[in-house]
Amino acid sequence: MVTWELTILDTCMTHDYLEVIADTVCPTDKESRQSTYNSSIELDEIRALASDVLMESSHEISPVVSHSWNALIVDNLTSQCSVPLSAVKGVAATYRITNRPPPTQASPFVATILRPLKDFDSSYSSRTPPQIGDDWKYQIIGTVSTKYSVAVEELIATVKRTEEALKSRKTRRMMAGGMSDGEKVKLQLYLDHREFRSQVEELGVDAESVEGLVKLGQLTQEAECLFLQSQSK
Repeated sequence: MVTWELTILDTCMTHDYLEVIADTVCPTDKESRQSTYNSSIELDEIRALASDVLMESSHEISPVVSHSWNALIVDNLTSQCSVPLSAVKGVAATYRITNRPPPTQASPFVATILRPLKDFDSSYSSRTPPQIGDDWKYQIIGTVSTKYSVAVEELIATVKRTEEALKSRKTRRMMAGGMSDGEKVKLQLYLDHREFRSQVEELGVDAESVEGLVKLGQLTQEAECLFLQSQSK
């Protein structure tokens, strides 16, 4: 990966290359110094100048490395992780007048949301530049979580409007398991949130520090009682 190669070059310039070049141009041992035409003061000045040049060149590489991770890589992985979120809308259709039993596990699409990030992290975690840290992962998960919470909020609003319409016509149907279609949808969203949170924590990210994930938990909290009821049966 180019970013990793640039990081290696950056490290070499400020450490390995610096010592090699400095020792070649300005030897530190007494015998080599005596064979040069420069005084000790001049040799020290040349050594300092070589160091400054390499450090300045290194500073020009660091912004490129940071941009590659915090912009290019983050944007690309965020886009990939956002694709499965289109399946959130389909949760309602799964239970609308289908007489299906209440859900007992997360929707299949949830496990695929962060898969691109997990695959990338697995392959390149050891090559992440020290100055980058984990901020890039928080950026991706933060953005994806916010998009997820928006999709869930819109779906819950739609479910509530549908339930109100059914109540007004006195045609609200109680399906298998004693739950309405709307309650099954809410329970499914709750189970999906639990699974997504688990996926986030597997990446070493503190779930409570991700605003979108916290919002997702608040949106699905109402269905926790439904989950507990289903577990007690």
